[in-house]
Amino acid sequence: MPELIDLRGEDDRDEDFVTDDENLQTEEEDDEFEQETFFERLSALVDIIPPTKRHVIYKSVTNTFSTGFAISQFAGKGLWVIATSALLVLMPVALEIERESFAIQQENAQMVQAKQAAQIQSEVAQV
Repeated sequence: MPELIDLRGEDDRDEDFVTDDENLQTEEEDDEFEQETFFERLSALVDIIPPTKRHVIYKSVTNTFSTGFAISQFAGKGLWVIATSALLVLMPVALEIERESFAIQQENAQMVQAKQAAQIQSEVAQV
C-alpha cells in the first residue's frame, strides 16, 4: 500500500481557516456580550478569580474605605473643635475691638463739638 504524504505545511491547519458559519457564530456571541450588563460581567469574575485572591481584594478595599472614613471623621471633628474654639476666642475680641472703635469715634465727635462750641463762643464774644 502506498504511503500517504501530508503536503500541507505546519502553518496550514484546518482550524486556522474561518468559515461563514463560524463568522455568524462569533457575531451572535458579540451580540450576547453587548447585551450583557456591567453587573453580569462583574459577577462572572467570581468564577474566574480564585477565592483567596477575592478575599485579599475584599480586605484591601474594605481597609481602604474604613481608613478613609476614619480619616474623614477625625478631620471633621478636628475642624469642629477649631471652628468652635475660634468662635469662642475671637468673638469677644471682635466685640471689644468694635466697642473700642465706637468709643474713639465718640471722643472724636465730642472734641469736634467742643471746638465748634468754642468757636461759636468766641464769635459771640466778639460781637
